[in-house]
Amino acid sequence: MERKHRFLAGADSAIGALLCGAAAGVAGLFVSGEHWRVCIPLIFSLVLLVIAVVFGARAGILGTILAAAVFSLVFSPVGRLSVLNASARSNIAWMLLIGVAFSFLFAPSSSLFRRQ
Repeated sequence: MERKHRFLAGADSAIGALLCGAAAGVAGLFVSGEHWRVCIPLIFSLVLLVIAVVFGARAGILGTILAAAVFSLVFSPVGRLSVLNASARSNIAWMLLIGVAFSFLFAPSSSLFRRQ
């Protein structure tokens, strides 16, 4: 029973992290030509909060890291993770800090889907 519970917790974390990555990709595509696109990582922190509350702290942390990588690819030259724009780089760093803090502060100890 313990082994099955650990597997389900890991599955919840993976699903939450993949949802964060997919949502970051979609958000990056939608704002690709806008002048305010450097602010999207800060706005995306709300999505990270929801993912952490629903899927748990591990999903929130992994999703934050994955979203930061996706946004770095969106704001960088082709195929590189380095971000040249200083404000975009700063906003991604703030998103990382906020996402990890939200995951630890607001996430339940287990996923809402698996609570008994």
